[in-house]
Amino acid sequence: MRNSSFLIRFIDIGLIILFGFVIISDITVRSHIDLPSSDPDDQELNEESELSLIVINIDADDKFRLSDYHTSTFWGEYQDLQMLEMVLEDLKNHLRDEGESPVALIEPHEDITMQSLIDVMDICDRLGIPKNINVKSMSL
Repeated sequence: MRNSSFLIRFIDIGLIILFGFVIISDITVRSHIDLPSSDPDDQELNEESELSLIVINIDADDKFRLSDYHTSTFWGEYQDLQMLEMVLEDLKNHLRDEGESPVALIEPHEDITMQSLIDVMDICDRLGIPKNINVKSMSL
C-alpha cells in the first residue's frame, strides 16, 4: 500500500512539472513560410509569362557581361556594380512589359573572388529577379 501511494505522488509531481513546462514554454510562430498554392490566378500568371534567361558572366577581372541565353544577344559589358544594377533593372522592366519573367543565370569564372558573386546575387535579390548559378562553369 505504501508503494502505490508513493507511485501516485510521483506521477502527480511529474504531471505538475510537465504542465509547468508547457505553460512557460515559448510556442509562438517566429517565421512565415509561403507555401505553393493552388490559386488559379497564380497559375495563370505563371502560364502566361514566358521565362527569359539573362546570362551574367563574371570574368576574372570583375567585368560583368550580360547576354540573352536563348538568342545569344549581347547586352553589354560593365565594370561597375551600380551600372550593372541599373541595366538589370531596365532590362527587367522591359521584359516584364513584354510579358516575360526574367531569370538570372550567373556564370562565374573560376578565378573570381566570392565577393563578386555575392554582389551580383545581392543585386538580383534587390531587384526581385530569381537567380541561379551555372554549376558547370564553376566545375571547369
